[in-house]
Order: sequence, then C-alpha cells, then structure tokens
Amino acid sequence: MPVDRLEVRVSITKLLLALIIVIVPLSIAGLIMAERSSNSLDNSVGSDFKTMAMLYSNDVSQFLRERINDISALAQDPTIVNAVASGQGAAKAEGNNKGLQASNASQLLRQRKITDPRLLSLIATDDSGNLIAASQQPAKPSYAQDPIWQAAFNNGQPVAKISDILDDEFTKTSYVHISVPIKDTNSGASTGILSAAVSISDLLARFRQGSVGNGARAELVNDDGTIVSGPNADVFARVKSPQFEFVHDSLGSPQGRQSGWVMADLRNGPWIVGFANTGLKQHFSNLGWVVLVSQEERQAAAPIRGLVHFAVVMVILALFMLTLLIVYYYLHRTQRFSHIEEEDVPPEKARAANAF
Repeated sequence: MPVDRLEVRVSITKLLLALIIVIVPLSIAGLIMAERSSNSLDNSVGSDFKTMAMLYSNDVSQFLRERINDISALAQDPTIVNAVASGQGAAKAEGNNKGLQASNASQLLRQRKITDPRLLSLIATDDSGNLIAASQQPAKPSYAQDPIWQAAFNNGQPVAKISDILDDEFTKTSYVHISVPIKDTNSGASTGILSAAVSISDLLARFRQGSVGNGARAELVNDDGTIVSGPNADVFARVKSPQFEFVHDSLGSPQGRQSGWVMADLRNGPWIVGFANTGLKQHFSNLGWVVLVSQEERQAAAPIRGLVHFAVVMVILALFMLTLLIVYYYLHRTQRFSHIEEEDVPPEKARAANAF
C-alpha cells in the first residue's frame, strides 16, 4: 500500500529573499546592540572606578582634616595658650632643657603623643619662633629659621599649613608637619604656632596594595602627575603616572569632573581610569592630590566581554552563511533539475518523444 508523503516545495529564490529580509536586518541590529553593550559596559566599569576613587579621596581628605582639627583643639588648650602668653620656654628656662620638659605645657604635649601614636612629635613656639614646649627632647631652642615654621608663620599672619611628605629613615615612617596658630583667648590674636609631625604611613599604605577590587589599582597622584603613593612607587621616586595625562584635562572641565572617568590610550592598550579630587588644594596649595583607580580595559570588562564577543561571532557567522547561500544560488541559477522536469511532462508528450 503506497504511503502518503507530504512534500513541501519552496522556491529557492523565495527562500533566499526571506532569509535576506530576516537575517540582514537582525544582523545589523545585533552588531549595533553589541557595540552599544560594549560602550555601556565601559561606562559601567568607569562609574564603579569613579566611586572607588571617591571613597579613597574622602578617606585621604578626612584623615588630614581630622588631624588638623585635633591639633587646632590642642593649640587652644588653656595650658598651651597660657604657656605661650607668659613666655615659658627656652628663654625663661635659660637653656635648661630639664626645666622645659618639666613644664605643664610640655607634659600635656607628651601625654597627647602617648595617647595618639600617629603624633610623632609636638612643639609649641611663640611668635618669634622661640621654643615654648615640646613632647620630646628639643633639637633646637628656636625655629625662626626653619622653613616649615616660616611657612606657617606666614609673615606675621599665621595660618594652618601641611608640609610636603617627609621620610624618617630610621623608623621608615612617612609623615607631614601640620602647623596651626596658637591664639590668645581674649583678643583672638595669634601668639604662637603649634606644630605636629603626623605619621601618614598607614594612609599611604592603602595605595601600595597590588590591586583593589577586581584587579584594579589605586594611586594617589599630585597635580603635576607625580605619584605620591601607589603600587611599587612613592613620592620620593618621582615617578610620573601615565594615566594622569588623560585625566588632567577632564579635571579642568565641569563635564569631565561629573563623568569621573576616562579611557586612557596607553602603550599597552586602552585603560579605564576613574578619578576623584581630594579637594585639599583649596586650602593647602602644595596638596593638589588626586586619586586614580584604573585597570586595563580588556581585563576590567573580561567577565562580560566574552558574551558580547560570542554574540558578535554569531552575527558574523549568520552573515557568512547567508553570503555562501547567495553565491551558490547565483552560480547555479541556470541549472535545471531534470528529474523534476520529467515528472512534470504529460504522458502523451513523453510517448511522442519516445516514438522518435
């Protein structure tokens, strides 16, 4: 018994047109979406790096501002204010360091140093630079010729100052001098200066880690591009940050600061760089510090980039297969399928043809 067969015959021309109408637009749309996904991914990573940079920059500025507030509060302690006002110090002690160390003001400074290990030393001077009190054995009776003291004295108009980073070779400690005015309680006039050597080693150590987050690196950079602290670099090495060159222009524009990240085209490929200004330069001209969080673009986007590449490959493969089909069609467009033609010939014509 013959078996019924369902045969569907479709014109190859119609099939080809249908594939072109369907695959070509979808492929173009796929490529556009892949490109947009790539840009969106970079923007997402850049925004994350910007957030990380802001967290680091807030830590830096908050640490230094808190130290300034602490030292300013100590400078207004009545024991310190009265000692400066009465001129108790090297002049009255007539060079007797034992008498200077035994003063109430020196004992207060020494106790404060013990309480806060970040304070390496504390000294109080009058407005002539004469030493009034110290937390340790004083190195000299007068600081009038000391550049750090002169910067804080500011030609008779004392202001809060933070020095450049210094290094203690013996203890391997990085520190800064924070100097604030000592003011008379009644008149508010500056009568002296309280200066503290403050360790910032722990603060800088955060930037010396090999990586943060998912393999990114964080750097503290000055506004001239010099790395203050970063993996395998510090302020004393005088190494320039290659990423900062691309960040510099963005820092100068409101749009760039709002974006908070740039794509840096370095020698080894593109890098995504998030940045944030510490804001310290507004009050301390020598601290134009900026935090950079960066990573090579192909590494930063690696977890998702594979999916984007797979989608692009699928689109290209579809277009390639369609191109092969078109080439095949045009190469064989004149070929006739004899077995199909024979099935379509009427029996009468077939017998007439066989008669000859």
